[in-house]
Amino acid sequence: MPQLIGSLFVIPAIVSFLLLFTPKKAARLLTILTAFVLSFISLYLFGTSGNDPITFSVPVYVDKIVIIADFILLTYIIIQGFLQRSILVWALAAIQAGVLGYLVTKMPHIEFQQFYVDKLSIFMFILVNVVSGVIAVFSLKYIDQENCSEFRKKYFLSTIFWFMAAMNLLAAADNLEYFYFFFELTTLASYLLIRFRKDTESKQNALTALWMNLIGGLAILGAIAYAIFTPGYGVPLFSSLLANAPTVGIILPFALLAIAGLIKGAQYPFSKWLIGAMVAPTPVSALLHSSTMVKIAPFIILRISPAIKGTNVGLVIIGLTAFVFIAAAIGALAQNTFKKILAHSTIALLALMILMAAIGSPVAATAALMLIFFHGLSKCLLFLNAGVMEQVFHVKQTSEMSRLGEMGPYTTLVVAVGFMSLLLPPFGAFIGKWFSIETLGFVGAGLTTAGLKLAGALILVAIAGGSAVLSLLYFKVLGAMISRSGERDKVKFENIHALYQAPLNFLLYSILLCAIFLPLLIPAYFSPVAEDVIKSEIVINMSGFNMLIENIKLPLIPMLATLILLPIGIIISLFVRFKNVDRAKEYACGEKVNYNFSSFYFSTDRANPYFVYIGILFFVAILLMAFLM
Repeated sequence: MPQLIGSLFVIPAIVSFLLLFTPKKAARLLTILTAFVLSFISLYLFGTSGNDPITFSVPVYVDKIVIIADFILLTYIIIQGFLQRSILVWALAAIQAGVLGYLVTKMPHIEFQQFYVDKLSIFMFILVNVVSGVIAVFSLKYIDQENCSEFRKKYFLSTIFWFMAAMNLLAAADNLEYFYFFFELTTLASYLLIRFRKDTESKQNALTALWMNLIGGLAILGAIAYAIFTPGYGVPLFSSLLANAPTVGIILPFALLAIAGLIKGAQYPFSKWLIGAMVAPTPVSALLHSSTMVKIAPFIILRISPAIKGTNVGLVIIGLTAFVFIAAAIGALAQNTFKKILAHSTIALLALMILMAAIGSPVAATAALMLIFFHGLSKCLLFLNAGVMEQVFHVKQTSEMSRLGEMGPYTTLVVAVGFMSLLLPPFGAFIGKWFSIETLGFVGAGLTTAGLKLAGALILVAIAGGSAVLSLLYFKVLGAMISRSGERDKVKFENIHALYQAPLNFLLYSILLCAIFLPLLIPAYFSPVAEDVIKSEIVINMSGFNMLIENIKLPLIPMLATLILLPIGIIISLFVRFKNVDRAKEYACGEKVNYNFSSFYFSTDRANPYFVYIGILFFVAILLMAFLM
């Protein structure tokens, strides 16, 4: 089994190197084959792995190689900081190099457990390899449209695959030194991908992503330092930290790891780097937003949730993410660019995932995992479709989407299903949000003091309000897309290249199949992972046509009925003729004014600085709570 797990690290790394020197046709075949193989291995691991985690170590010389690679990576970042004239980049990288150099002299370099692969790790393997593989296949055609050399196009695909290798390694790492290295590898990959087009805006936004995520790396080094110098911990391992946390009684390492995760998850005040990533080619947006980079945040919080749940640090994280959820949802309404709308909604939903992970109850952990998985599928579908809209229809703004339902019914269908999968039952994202609200209600009912009850009520209102705002946002976009002139009697589906359509169809069918079989996926897939995370059994029973998950009821018949009704609505919207009725002259003194739902948005630009300041206060509070405990 360790050899099979190791293949998830080795195969994408080797393929990444080969793609640089492989002819175009062979590169396409190699990319498709590798995406399939990595996905199959990930699914096979989940089906064959037992209840016990798989642990293994590597020879001592590998440890030395990782240390050398750490310093090479930091040296490269320092050079980039100097070349790009970014004081923050080179200063933060230099500080990291100094701290790491000191820790290396104190760290026990013996052959101990470096990798710990449990159900959560395998869960991440599936998400990373399946979704990223789909993105890689989509990129084969998309990157052909970029105005750059053939080598640059190969370099783009190569970066995607070693990014996948780094993510797989990060999900499996138990050694915090290794985790830090893989964390920074993903930071470097995102920097290279964001600045791919090499224009001024791309370079500037890439530097922002770099220095912000370097703060996260510095936080991990802080956690390593505490693990080394605090009696009781010994070696810097996730497993050691979690095992000894109750007896040692120090929460600071977990607070620092949480901060690193929150930065990767682009929570306020660090949301700017993810918004700025929209300047990169669209597959990069899909890669960062759906399955890989940002999912490090809920992954870390889930990993450390047994140590932080019920603590003041956990409560501050819950408060921060509740605020970010509604703030980012409101911020999304101010956007007109389709990709920026998706980016803000990603930040909001990431906040909800992290919030549920921080609660750490059985249903909360299940909700977090469902949101992670289904958000990955849906957002990947939407971002890749945004790429199609750019390349085929030359549309980027919602204001340009008028009559897209006529010109591109398939494209509109994909966007509709993508938004509905985030918004409506019986899709998993909706069920995850439902579980979240129900869980917060039960948690709030168990609070004892008036202050905590008030805080719990405010958090519940924030989640309900944020969900309502996101619903408004999705309808805003769909309202623009489905407007039609009624001039055509018959809808003709557009021609889309097979390398575009195949990934979109795969994601579309996967979302629909997961919705149909969700009652089976919850006990067979999500609950076992949640049980492994929280170290507690989750009780699931059937009562008639209702599934009872702990104290939450899931009605199956209404869910499946909804799944039948949704296609009917989609078909009607595509094939029924609409006639524009201009009532402006009755209400605007005869002046011709074209209004539609998509014309209305909220301006939150003035509020953004205040969102950032509030985010800073929450991050300071996390550290204060950790020091005071």
